[in-house]
Amino acid sequence: MILTLRDRQIDATARTAVMGILNVSDDSPIAFSRVGVNDALERGRALAAAGAEIIDVGAHSTATGARDLAPSEEIERVVPVIEALVADGLVTSVDTWTAEVARAAAEAGVHLLNDVTGFADPGMAEVAREFGIPGCLMHMRGEPKHHWEVSQQYGDIEAEVRADLVRRAEALKTQGVEVWLDPGFGFGRSAEDNVALLRGLPALVAEGYPVLVSASRKGFLAELMGEAYGQDQDGLLEATIAFNTLAAYWGAHVVRVHDVQEVSDAVRIASAIRSGLADVR
Repeated sequence: MILTLRDRQIDATARTAVMGILNVSDDSPIAFSRVGVNDALERGRALAAAGAEIIDVGAHSTATGARDLAPSEEIERVVPVIEALVADGLVTSVDTWTAEVARAAAEAGVHLLNDVTGFADPGMAEVAREFGIPGCLMHMRGEPKHHWEVSQQYGDIEAEVRADLVRRAEALKTQGVEVWLDPGFGFGRSAEDNVALLRGLPALVAEGYPVLVSASRKGFLAELMGEAYGQDQDGLLEATIAFNTLAAYWGAHVVRVHDVQEVSDAVRIASAIRSGLADVR
């Protein structure tokens, strides 16, 4: 599959591309991923050199208990970074669920709108259509930072999430918006639910949309290792590599991660095995 991001293209036909996380927030739970605006270009270049083909810029943490960020402050943080990265020739994404921020990022040249609320704000679709930018729809019940406040019970989570994402994607396509899908690992999901969503990736990929997986260093990975839920547990790098290797093998087009070099090396092997290639160089 060829991923078209504004004026750029990424060939994910027989491999999985890597999206690097660049946090310009001050309260992301993954402390080493946080960087100040003035140092963000250097970090973005380092992520690209390590194998990231898309740099995902975000300022508003979705973690439970994270502080609320006014759109004006979010814009002040992400826009100069996007402008600098785009001027440097890098492909960018903005991690936001606010149309005002998305519009400012689009004017700065961003290539993808990455929205954890699945375009709940109708203005997001307007921005995507006006600027010709694809949008990544993540599945989540409830609101960012408050998803545990609504029911997270499913009969068949894989089928229900897939059906809901496809329904929304088809509606947006009628509005002229190109859509990516993200099943929403970790957002109000039990460890078992996350495993079911991972096993369901081939069916989601078969729907014909680009599929992004974002599970890097999330707390449910600690649960799968037999530890308490949390993003400060030992072994989350190794768990992230394992999870994303499986996601790549099962057809994910893009994985979004903090540890770009390590995951890039792993998904190259998974992609090569999936496509039957002997040469993984």
